[in-house]
Amino acid sequence: MGKKPLVTLALLFFAVFAAETQELSLSSGDLRIEQRADGGFHLFIRKKPGMVSVLITESTKDPSFSADNYAYRAGEWNAVNGSELRLLNGAPVRNIFSLVDSSSEPHPELGEAFHVFIPWIIYYGYEGGRHGELYVVDGTYLNIRAFSYPFADYRGQFRDNPFVLRVTQKPEGAYMKETEDAFKEIVGDSGGYLVRASGPGDLVEKIRFLLEEETGKSLDLVLCLDTTASMADDIDSVREMLIPMLEEIISAFTEFRIGMVLYKDYFEEYLNQVIPFTADFAMFQRNLNAIRVRGGRDIPEAVYEALYEGAIQFPWEKESRLMILIGDAPPHLRQRGMISKEMVDKAVAARNIKVSAIILPQ
Repeated sequence: MGKKPLVTLALLFFAVFAAETQELSLSSGDLRIEQRADGGFHLFIRKKPGMVSVLITESTKDPSFSADNYAYRAGEWNAVNGSELRLLNGAPVRNIFSLVDSSSEPHPELGEAFHVFIPWIIYYGYEGGRHGELYVVDGTYLNIRAFSYPFADYRGQFRDNPFVLRVTQKPEGAYMKETEDAFKEIVGDSGGYLVRASGPGDLVEKIRFLLEEETGKSLDLVLCLDTTASMADDIDSVREMLIPMLEEIISAFTEFRIGMVLYKDYFEEYLNQVIPFTADFAMFQRNLNAIRVRGGRDIPEAVYEALYEGAIQFPWEKESRLMILIGDAPPHLRQRGMISKEMVDKAVAARNIKVSAIILPQ
């Protein structure tokens, strides 16, 4: 994603309060949230007098009060909250990784603050009853339950503070370190290059550079292109300038075919779409014009999945075989689906494909 997500929390004041304790109420000014590439959001909550612990829960209650309002939990231990103690009915709740904090820390804007790590996928409920998972993205409703006792202990006072998470795009202009590191590993030993584009203005020129480095008489080319919302300006430049550039250099090859893999992420409009090889530039331009840039509600994208499809779904035949990854966001640090980096490396090597990558600023 070429622009950094700006994440904010909008509080919704329709809570049902278990206690009228002013120190347990929160406003948007008491909250800061950061979306990072480590698998989720880092929520910071100002610690107020009388506020001793916080717990992230579902944001609404069953109107009939016949169903439980569950606390959320992570699927695995994390360094922020994985070892935090939670009490329920006075007894410790162990090894469920609740999104709870009783140990505040200094924060540059909030002063003393609770710190809760919220993974992109969180869980609620238990086997045998209502249970499931929630994918935390733009528009997700959550609740900060603030307690007067440590360890989210209901024997003291508590208050619900529901909020909705909003993600907007904020221009930033720097290359994300996680993206650089991942793209460098992807290029690996394939003989390709990692190049940096400053933005839409020189993106197509970077593609030209990579093509001019090819020495084979014939070329199969696949572009693996991030099509999430922050790539809108970059894809506009590809739409406008790619085919004219290819027409200038096509004489260097006796045969030339081009295809694409468009990719987004899990829980998006699509994971990836394969556009088959063609030597017809007019047809390829129509495919470019049909790209719809949207989505991308977290930082990482389905990069490995796109590269794997690029390796296995095309009939690679030409003397030069080049796949160019174009994006600004890293793959998921933890494998999300069936495709791993090792699978990509094997598929690329088996077909003698060179992989290059163009990283765009975030």
